[in-house]
Amino acid sequence: MADGRAQNPASSDRSASWMEIFRCFQVALDPRKLLVAAVGILVMSFMWWLLSVIFYSKAPETSEPQYQNSTIQRELGDKKKPDGTAYTEEDFRRIAHERYSTDMEQWRVLDSLAGPGGRLRTMPWYEYRGPNPFLFVTDVLSGSANDRATALTGFFSGSVPVLIEPLVKMLIPVAKLISPGVSVSTRIYLFLILMCNIAVWAFCAGIITRLAAVQLANKGPISLKQATRFVCKRYTAYLGAPLVPLIIIAACVVGLIAYGVLGLIPVVGDLLIFGLGLPVIIVGGAVMAVFLVGLVGYPLMYTTLSAEGDQSDTFDALSRSINYVYQSPWHYIWYWLVAIFYGAAVTLFILFFCSLTVYVGKWAVGLTASTVWTDRKPEYLFIYAPESFGWKELLTKDSPYAVRGSWDKIEGASDRQVYTYRPADPVAYAQARSEFYSYNSWGAGIVCFWLTLMFLMMLGFSYSFFWTAATVIYFLMRKKVDEAELDEVFLDDEEPEVPPAPPKIAEGTGAQPSPMTSLPVITAPAPAVAPAPVPPPPLPPIPVVDLTPPAPAPAPATIPITPPATEEPKKPEGGTPPPIG
Repeated sequence: MADGRAQNPASSDRSASWMEIFRCFQVALDPRKLLVAAVGILVMSFMWWLLSVIFYSKAPETSEPQYQNSTIQRELGDKKKPDGTAYTEEDFRRIAHERYSTDMEQWRVLDSLAGPGGRLRTMPWYEYRGPNPFLFVTDVLSGSANDRATALTGFFSGSVPVLIEPLVKMLIPVAKLISPGVSVSTRIYLFLILMCNIAVWAFCAGIITRLAAVQLANKGPISLKQATRFVCKRYTAYLGAPLVPLIIIAACVVGLIAYGVLGLIPVVGDLLIFGLGLPVIIVGGAVMAVFLVGLVGYPLMYTTLSAEGDQSDTFDALSRSINYVYQSPWHYIWYWLVAIFYGAAVTLFILFFCSLTVYVGKWAVGLTASTVWTDRKPEYLFIYAPESFGWKELLTKDSPYAVRGSWDKIEGASDRQVYTYRPADPVAYAQARSEFYSYNSWGAGIVCFWLTLMFLMMLGFSYSFFWTAATVIYFLMRKKVDEAELDEVFLDDEEPEVPPAPPKIAEGTGAQPSPMTSLPVITAPAPAVAPAPVPPPPLPPIPVVDLTPPAPAPAPATIPITPPATEEPKKPEGGTPPPIG
């Protein structure tokens, strides 16, 4: 838990305000968090793409046997209509049409998710996320009023959802699972998508929130290795926290399904099961509703485990996330509104900065080719650039490889539209591509690799900001509901080993007592004793000086020794001796 540092109550209350959310920007910019988020996005997208390819099927056709009158007639056999009359050819045709319409509607749901260009099948660098931020800023500054309105609408419809993308992509499978008109195979597909989502972000979000929690609590930075080890030791808790409500919801669904089977009995179902037993259905629905609404607090589950450590577990994380939402819903909504709008602003800055970085670098490199060899302008190296956020449109602008985005209808039975990029001038594009050499394609591929890496790091900022904001909001909700200080964070015993080096030296001294004890003793007094050793060199001259003064001392001693010679007193005759006589 937190150490016993003293805090000013006024500063503590002030730090507990919603202004703490504005710390998220600098904390989320940590390259370690961006890297972990980029890895999570890549792994999640690949798993979604694989499941989409496996479960996707072609659209149903009226020529298939199950939609033929003969098939319907064979299935019905000798059955009669409710009024007692026999089925006619018109009835068979109507039943076949209804079956086809139902299957077609269910297929459209699957197609919108797992089909080509589907929401859960598109890789992140092809997904539409609004206009390019650099072009957006230029349109706002220099465009007409209509251009400004279009740019603002496109940005807020494309960039704002990017900020809450982790929560949206968690809730989309849940929302589709409980929606009507979804086939059994599509529900299985959505369930597996949800499991992949939880498995990936239980690990990646756990690392991000652990790094953020320690940093926000001012407990000193910890290494990525320590955060990873922390999450690995508690991965089952991270994985189980969001699974528990889903399991409870699934249990209620299965129980109500079994209850509904009894309701098929004509008299028992009408009077007992659905009549007197309706409260059972209502209670089951209420339990599911409580946990479904509580999933809004899903981000708090990971932050609870990252902040509380060994003092928390799966059920504690679940109870805290749901209790905080229900006990103080308006504070929770307000904190997330601030985080979303502030995050949209800083996300715009990050997207603009990264787009400007790539564009200005490409522009500066191309100045030489513009004056010396126009065919070598670097735009051809960006033909494989990421399309999301309009990067490809920005980097190939005003060149034969320029592209333009538009909403196009998918070919086939699907009636949905997908935002695709096509050459602005197909003739010029085809001619320029025909002049490509193999090394041109390889160079464009290498450039694509670096651009994609930078793009994933840029996109990872929205995930890093989201989970950092979730950590701050958890601290604020804990302060509001439990009155716990913001700097209370669990620290492993191994984590303090990094900052204090002296304990390691103490352990070394135990292994080597004589050298290690002597070194501190000598080096510590060295500054104070250093002047003392310096005087000893002058000490030898000091005895010499002392020896010379004794030379004058013997001189006066020899003077009294010489007086015994009587001849010498004549010299002092004019002095003291005559008066003495």
